[in-house]
Amino acid sequence: MRLFLYPEVLYGLTIYPEGVNNVTLDNYKGVIITSEYLLNKGINQLFSKNDFTVDNEIVALLDIRNMPRMINGNTIVIHDKYGIFFVERTTKQLMNEFYKFNKIGFLLSKALMNYFELKQNIPMVFGYCSYMPMRGGSRTCTDWIALHWLNDAKQRGDHARFETDNGLIIQLDFPRGNLQDRVHDTCFLSEHQVKTLDVILSKGGMKMIPPKYVGLSDKYAHCHCLFHKEIPVNLTDVDLSVDRFEQFLLEAITKGEIESDITKEIYHQKIYRLMKLY
Repeated sequence: MRLFLYPEVLYGLTIYPEGVNNVTLDNYKGVIITSEYLLNKGINQLFSKNDFTVDNEIVALLDIRNMPRMINGNTIVIHDKYGIFFVERTTKQLMNEFYKFNKIGFLLSKALMNYFELKQNIPMVFGYCSYMPMRGGSRTCTDWIALHWLNDAKQRGDHARFETDNGLIIQLDFPRGNLQDRVHDTCFLSEHQVKTLDVILSKGGMKMIPPKYVGLSDKYAHCHCLFHKEIPVNLTDVDLSVDRFEQFLLEAITKGEIESDITKEIYHQKIYRLMKLY
C-alpha cells in the first residue's frame, strides 16, 4: 500500500501528495534529528519525492532499509531546499547518481584515496562539496553527511552529532573509528582538489573564487600532517598529481588484462602525443 497518495491522516501520519512539501527545515529546529525520530514523532511531517535528482544541496542521507517504518522508502533525504522527505532508492543508489550531476562522481576521490592508501569509507568529494559516509566500504548502504553544510561535528560514543549552517542538529550512527580523523581525511581530499585546480587555473590567467560558505571543508586548512604536506602549491606539484591521476586511470582501465604493463605504456604514449602539436 502506498501511503503517500492522498492528503490525509492515517494512524497519525499526515500524508502529502508526492513531491509536495509543506514543511521546511525550520520546523525541525530544537530537536535532535535521527532516523528514529523521523520515523516516529516526526513522521507526520515526511513526504515522498521519488522524482528527486541528486545535487549539492543534500545535507544528509539516512539509510532506513532495515528499520520498521510506515513509509515505502529506503532513504530519508535531508535537503536544504526541499526539506526532509523519503525516496524508494537506497543511499548507495543515490550516491552513485552523482556522476550524472557532476560527471566526475567518485573518480577524483578514489584516485587520491588510492594514492594515499585510504582503503575504506570512500567519500564523494568534488571541490568544496564533500559527502562523507558514516561506515562501510563502497559496496554497502550507509548514512551520508555533507561537510559543506556543517558548522560542527562531534563524536558521542557510537554516534556522530552534526550542527548545520542553519542550526539543525543531526545525529547519525557512527559505530567505528574516530570522527575527527574521518572528517580530516575528507577535508584533505577537498583541499587537494581545490589547490590543484587553483594552480591550473592561474596558468590560464583565471582565478577561482570559493563560495561564501564552505562549512567544514576547510576546517584543516592549516594542518601540517604528512597528508597535508602533499597538497600541491606550485605547477611542479600539480604535474606530479596529474601523473599520479593518469597512472590510477591506466591501472583501473588495464586491470585484469594480460601484459597490462605493456598496455599501460602504449596508452601513456598516446596520451603524451595528444599533449603535443604533432
